[in-house]
Amino acid sequence: MVLNVMFVVTIIATLIAATAGLKELRLLGQLPMTGSAWPGGKACLPPIKMAIADINSRQGILDDYELKYEYIDSMCNRGAANYRTFRALHDNPPYMMLLGSACSSSSESTAEVSHFYNITQLAYGSSSPILSDRDRFRKFFRLSAPDTTMNPTRIDIMRAFNWKKIATIHEALEFFSVSMDEFIKDVKKTEIEIISQEVFVHDPFDRVKNLKDRDARIIVAGMYEDKARMVLCAAYKVGLFGPKVVWILQGWLSTEFWSQGLEKISCTAEEMSKVVEGTFLVNPVFNNPIEERGIANMTNSEFVQRFLSHPEYNEGSKPYDIVAAQCYDHIWLAALALNCTNERLMTMGKGLS
Repeated sequence: MVLNVMFVVTIIATLIAATAGLKELRLLGQLPMTGSAWPGGKACLPPIKMAIADINSRQGILDDYELKYEYIDSMCNRGAANYRTFRALHDNPPYMMLLGSACSSSSESTAEVSHFYNITQLAYGSSSPILSDRDRFRKFFRLSAPDTTMNPTRIDIMRAFNWKKIATIHEALEFFSVSMDEFIKDVKKTEIEIISQEVFVHDPFDRVKNLKDRDARIIVAGMYEDKARMVLCAAYKVGLFGPKVVWILQGWLSTEFWSQGLEKISCTAEEMSKVVEGTFLVNPVFNNPIEERGIANMTNSEFVQRFLSHPEYNEGSKPYDIVAAQCYDHIWLAALALNCTNERLMTMGKGLS
């Protein structure tokens, strides 16, 4: 019954667009809706729908077209993102752009291939420094700055507290390995000493125990949420916590990652809270701190108010709300790029479709 209703709605929307004489411009998104690594796509969908509605009702941008947005659940997983993205590109009508993902691993795997389809890929997230390689990711663009831009901030924090000895631990994915390598290079230019560098693939227990044995107190970590929970639980088990132990993590982790998904680890929320006490989450500014109006004619506070009052806003996605503004903006950026392309094509007597 649900599928029939969705089919009827699709037919009605198509008939309305055809009656208005508008041509469809289809966008394919990658949203991590499920999975344990970073399911922040739930917070992204309402602002995306806001942006699509705002653009379609706006005069002067793609006036002869109607934007349509569809998405696959990338699960913040390389395999799932690859399979579902290219299945959609093969099986569905043509898409004008590929949008996503938030997760660097998903973007890396699809952006290596999407340019063979002669399709531009634009991500609202994905902070891996690898993605700046234009030879490897030829048609990939993003709104997020590379994670390496946060290194000076991390080092400034250490200097502010006069921390002279630090350790690192990261998940053995290319994104985190390259980011950590760059961080270590930057630290070696300072007076700060790195006493241990740990890398793990699956079970981080032994690597965390090494940190404890080396008397690590300041620990810089790089990993997705599921592995971060495993690392922090291992830290509790070996006693690597307390007022003299500080963890420095990526700021895009959800604000409650340490208290969710605990069914897959052997620590309680109370035990995890003891480990994360005093943790630093370092991230760039996700929302414009200046109350100015952009092309959508909204200030940041007005956007936040609209987002939180959206009928599809879910309180359960609140820990991931930090990505909402970027999710809204990347749809506008895609529309403006397509509008610019269309104007150039029109001078040649052509159009987008």
